[in-house]
Amino acid sequence: MLEKDLNSTAKIILISVVFFSCNSDPRDWSRSRPEEGSGILERRAFIEVMTDVYLVEAAYKSNLHTSEVELEKLEVRYGNIYASHGITQEEFEKSHKWWWEHPAAMKGVLQEVTENIISIEKSLSNHKDSK
Repeated sequence: MLEKDLNSTAKIILISVVFFSCNSDPRDWSRSRPEEGSGILERRAFIEVMTDVYLVEAAYKSNLHTSEVELEKLEVRYGNIYASHGITQEEFEKSHKWWWEHPAAMKGVLQEVTENIISIEKSLSNHKDSK
């Protein structure tokens, strides 16, 4: 009797696992990647652009006075980032939307962006200390 109950329980668990894995949303997979030719920046390129965007935004937010002129400078800096990476604002926005719609994959992107920024900070600190 106990063996029959365990066998039934095991079957129910197995069926549940299969059912839930089939219903999982691919946007929640950490290894989600945009389709080739979709116009979405691939992971490495998106990380590089996001690193630059975060640095520019940090500089903007560190200003005590955020006037219209500063906002215009921010827009110019965004344009410079897009140009330096060979993309358009539309490509960035489309890619940004796609990556944020895939939160597990975006988590890894943000971790690498953070690592890039830390590395840049260390490099600047070491450069400053060597002078």
